[in-house]
Amino acid sequence: MWFTYGPPTENPFDRDEEISTLIKLMRGGQPVSLVGPRRIGKTSILLASLKKSNLPYVLISAEDFLKGEKGFNFTEFLSAYVSKVILSLHPFSGYAFKLEEKVKSYLKVLRDLLGAVKISLNIPEVSGLIEVVLDKGEKGKDLSEEFSRALELPELLAEKFNIRIVIAIDEFQYLNFAKQAVPEIFHVMRSKWQFQKRVSYVISGSAVGMLKEIMSSKNQPFYQYFYSIRVNPFNRETSKEFLRKGFETDGVKVSEEDIEKIAEYVDGFPAWLNLVGIKVELEGEVEKALSSLPFDDNVISAIEGDLNKLSPTARSVLRKLAKLGGTGSPKDLGENEWSVQRGLKQLIRYGYVEREERGIYKIIDPMVTHYLSVR
Repeated sequence: MWFTYGPPTENPFDRDEEISTLIKLMRGGQPVSLVGPRRIGKTSILLASLKKSNLPYVLISAEDFLKGEKGFNFTEFLSAYVSKVILSLHPFSGYAFKLEEKVKSYLKVLRDLLGAVKISLNIPEVSGLIEVVLDKGEKGKDLSEEFSRALELPELLAEKFNIRIVIAIDEFQYLNFAKQAVPEIFHVMRSKWQFQKRVSYVISGSAVGMLKEIMSSKNQPFYQYFYSIRVNPFNRETSKEFLRKGFETDGVKVSEEDIEKIAEYVDGFPAWLNLVGIKVELEGEVEKALSSLPFDDNVISAIEGDLNKLSPTARSVLRKLAKLGGTGSPKDLGENEWSVQRGLKQLIRYGYVEREERGIYKIIDPMVTHYLSVR
């Protein structure tokens, strides 16, 4: 089946230019950021680039460690970082290591790794780091000092095995919430990363405003540190070509008029193009598939999961903007100007809304507009 909704793909459609650029930059050691809204295919581009680079890599999503609206499980993040770095480079030691089972806790992964690392790597700094992280992590103690040591781990192992490694952190902006554990987290990361010669760093994020603040504000440690690649939605013709090829591959006849309707409705977002393609193939009618899309369980789950990260004020402003067709000015979004501006600020930071021109704001993802406009 051509259309796939949900998991990232290692062969994203029409992203060859982005992939080849990213591979070249990673191999050359240039820090890179991939920036774009949700469901645009950033993770697929990143995954495909990592696979095709033929370099050992770590891919970790900071979003996986969020707790509630602004909490962050730093102990698990640090444990995941250390264990993934070791697992990615461990094969070069000449020793095989396989986790016995799928585990829910990265602290447990570290404990399982400890014995093997002592034998295969024989690097006191590595086994010592694991032991301290385990001890402090299991007791709920502060790990800020160990974080600084963990950031040195990729360079240490890459130098030992004379190889380059890629560290990729998806949804990087959510490390902002780890400041409760490490107040100067980005300063610490920059201070270690900038001197490493064998590690390539890639970050990506969908909360465009938050990521822009991290990379473009002069008072931020990562100011002008990354080469930025903007990932945009497909243009109309690419969207239609994707749909044509998909329906043709799957042996489903869909008219050019209906293909145009789908492309116009979802506006170049690969995730939604895939979902509509699946629905059309299952239900057989384009009109039915499109009209039912805002009520589809997959759409509800995806968008409600995103909305839960927003404050009540931001959700209210977003809903009102959707009722206006996805575009509007602050005066149309509520009587309390201060409250509206506060909501818009969060929506821009989280990548839901962009400012088109002076005083005009637009919802970036058309499916959010379709979804909220009928509720």
